Amino acid sequence: MHEQLHAGELLADGFTTITNFFAIELLEKIEKCIVDLYLMQAQKIGEYQATIKHISNLQQANFDTFSKIYELMETEDKEALYQVQKFFPSSPTMRGLFDDKFLNLVRNLLKSSSNTLLIDGPALFVNRPNTERLLYKWHSEAHYYPKRRRFLNIWLPLFDNKSKQSGTMSFKIASHKTDFPFSDYQGFNRNSQNLANYFVQYEIPSNFLDKFEEHWCETKRGDLVIFDRNLVHRSNLNLSDSYSVALVARVWDPTDDLTLSGDIAATPYGGNIGRSNLSVVPF
Repeated sequence: MHEQLHAGELLADGFTTITNFFAIELLEKIEKCIVDLYLMQAQKIGEYQATIKHISNLQQANFDTFSKIYELMETEDKEALYQVQKFFPSSPTMRGLFDDKFLNLVRNLLKSSSNTLLIDGPALFVNRPNTERLLYKWHSEAHYYPKRRRFLNIWLPLFDNKSKQSGTMSFKIASHKTDFPFSDYQGFNRNSQNLANYFVQYEIPSNFLDKFEEHWCETKRGDLVIFDRNLVHRSNLNLSDSYSVALVARVWDPTDDLTLSGDIAATPYGGNIGRSNLSVVPF
């Protein structure tokens, strides 16, 4: 059973995919909650009310409703879309993803106690068709959360399966065993550098990764992907005509972190709450 394995066994390559981990009925509830929160947000904006009322009356699949709302607001109201992400961690329905089966698995992998296991998220990663703005270059989550020594990344497809064509995530196998330098900037390429609404990149140059084989996460709805904090990965361009959506989260335990900060994104050199004489177990 996966639940009986330790991280060193299950994550020997830096990641694992557990097929059919989540019940489709649970995912349907979460997907409906996501759609309802986006509908609620869009209905607040007067310019969209008539269109949103029409979309709501179509009695279509949740994915079709989600796609229409996102496309409607993507050009002029990106910030309104982004703010919906902040609702998700406070939603009891969304948090229902983290049931006892899930918690027992990740608690065992992190060797964590019940009360020191924490969850960051959930959040959505939305891959719009043929859009670079929403993509990340090769990177490691450890560079974004440098004070956190014990965490795992959670990733799963929503609404539909993930494939190369739809812009799934890819890994560099076993790259978690190496510490890489990175280049930091905002944007995706030179043409978009420093533009608002592009992600901050901590890019690991691709020539540093030539010796590592690439693995594409071609997964089905209901599958769970777990990967190491240090595993190098990237998002890829969605070449299909449909939106592609994943849910992401992090499970973490601050017991061994050299910080007193409660913010998972605590950083060294001024973005941290520290003091002298902290005592944690060295790895």
